[in-house]
Amino acid sequence: MTASAPLAGVRVVELGDDGGLVEFGGKLLADLGADVVKVEPPGGVASRRIPPFHGGVADPDRSLQFWFYNGSKRSVVLDPADASAPGDLRRLLHDAGVVLDGSSTPVLDRLGITASSLERDFPGLVYCRVSPFGDTGPLAGHQSSDLVQLALGGVMAACGYDDVPGAPPIAPSGGQSAHLTGMAIATGVIAALVHRQRTGRGQMVDIAAHDVVSVSTEMSFAYWEYQQVNPRRQTGRHARPYDSPPWNHRCLDGKYFCTLPLYLTNERYAAMVKWFEDEGMAEDLADPVYASDEGRASRMSHVVAVISRFCAARDSSYLFTEAQKRRLPWAPVNSPHDLLDDPHLRDRGAYCVVEHEDVGASLTYPGAPYKLSATPWRPPTAAPRLGEHTAQLLPAPQSQGERK
Repeated sequence: MTASAPLAGVRVVELGDDGGLVEFGGKLLADLGADVVKVEPPGGVASRRIPPFHGGVADPDRSLQFWFYNGSKRSVVLDPADASAPGDLRRLLHDAGVVLDGSSTPVLDRLGITASSLERDFPGLVYCRVSPFGDTGPLAGHQSSDLVQLALGGVMAACGYDDVPGAPPIAPSGGQSAHLTGMAIATGVIAALVHRQRTGRGQMVDIAAHDVVSVSTEMSFAYWEYQQVNPRRQTGRHARPYDSPPWNHRCLDGKYFCTLPLYLTNERYAAMVKWFEDEGMAEDLADPVYASDEGRASRMSHVVAVISRFCAARDSSYLFTEAQKRRLPWAPVNSPHDLLDDPHLRDRGAYCVVEHEDVGASLTYPGAPYKLSATPWRPPTAAPRLGEHTAQLLPAPQSQGERK
């Protein structure tokens, strides 16, 4: 007997003018088994036009960006200018258990639905409103982007270099603000579904990307809230209000290796020194003065210098293997290509294969981000073609003659 997915039987309607803020949240729900129906304008959402494209052909059905964020979803095309659009939207909402609304104008406003009529006309519906800065407040309606969110939310203030004079703040790549927002969407929706399961009532969930990003700055928020101090950017390590020793060291093979010297407990330090001694590069680290946390802390710059010289004489793969044997939390700084060949990730099943029959390709995707025993994660299916399910979900109304 095949186990059911956690959200099997839940239909989600996903709306968004550019798709950016809601797509990842919709993907997370689809990966959990929800039937996610993506509503798109006639030309498709903006993410369909983001390169690279499979085979180098610029086509809304070949964007790798769109493929990843929209696997297992269904696509419906609705023309806002069409007279039937409001009625079609109502039909979709009526059949849904969840609505993810990332539209520039809330779908409820477009349909004339108030909070009170929502509960009456769509009982049990979980309505999740997603916007850059909220629909009320000083920044409501402002234009946004990933860069804007990371700057205003404080993430960029904590990212950059302390060993490059005059270096500016750095924006992490990969659409971080949309990923953070997507996690909040999935969390809020699942909580609302649990509430509905217990009470039979739906809920309204309001998510502003700025709220999410501003509390996702690691320790920066806490430092300000509790101590009224701002942390400083530090190369390749946590932003802190005080200096911390370098963590990443260049290896013989040119890669960097992360060693986390602040997490050298007495046991780990002894294991590290024994390793260095076995290879003739411990220098003076076996001196009893380093045996305590206090002793190491006062001489940490020297400890780090010895570690750096040790790393410089060895390949990163060797360092990782030997560090693992000694239970040291050290690891190489890998590129995406390196991760595909990582034996641990392969053994864990961190990747899956998705069949794209339209282009005759079997492509490798990231696999299960979590392990569930009773309701195991299943690989996504290929993302839908533009409007692939319009006729299925919004069949054209029959004429009088056809009804007979």
